[in-house]
Amino acid sequence: MPVQDEWQLGRDEQGRQLLISRRLVGEQGHGIEVRALMDAGLVTECLVNWKDEVDEVNAHYRLVPRGDAMAAMGDPIEADWTGPNGPQQMVLEGDNRLLFPLMRIFMGPLLQRLCDMEYGCEVVAPDIVDPSQRGKLLSPRVSHRRAEVMPGDANIQGVHDLGSDITVFSYQGDEAERDAHCFVDPRGLLVGYDWPSSTGRLWQVRLRDLEWSAELASLM
Repeated sequence: MPVQDEWQLGRDEQGRQLLISRRLVGEQGHGIEVRALMDAGLVTECLVNWKDEVDEVNAHYRLVPRGDAMAAMGDPIEADWTGPNGPQQMVLEGDNRLLFPLMRIFMGPLLQRLCDMEYGCEVVAPDIVDPSQRGKLLSPRVSHRRAEVMPGDANIQGVHDLGSDITVFSYQGDEAERDAHCFVDPRGLLVGYDWPSSTGRLWQVRLRDLEWSAELASLM
């Protein structure tokens, strides 16, 4: 089935960085949409909408700053989502945890933050592992991830085809059972990745036909 995968980056009425990402399948518009606020590459709040042939499920995740402080890593993460038994809520302690709204457009900033942490950190993401389990759909799922920058002379096939100044990350955690290689450009945009699957196959994904406004210098 045809897949429509798009994103938009801009500013909201208050001047905050707003990122909207959609991945829709087929003519019915089934899929996922994320609207997220970001500050220096950190996702501070996001709205997630999941729509399929069964129903529509929504979730709201946000960092909860203490007092009048700005949202920052380490703040508790509040999650609200709709379940079969009605509205659900959970507050997760934020120490050494990052909020990750699933979509590939958020991978660049996530990798750049992970590589600053020697042992990685826990990542909180909405659960879409098995959408048939409606009670868990979009509920908080915590997993450990880590990333490190590969040396510039690493022999990674096809890196030079992606342009100059590409940073190669080795990425581990959750769905990456073995080291995946992720390629990020100077703007913080994930432009490709090599993903070894559990079946032994290697998925190679590359970004193409990119339109980027000159006013948007960086995802960070």
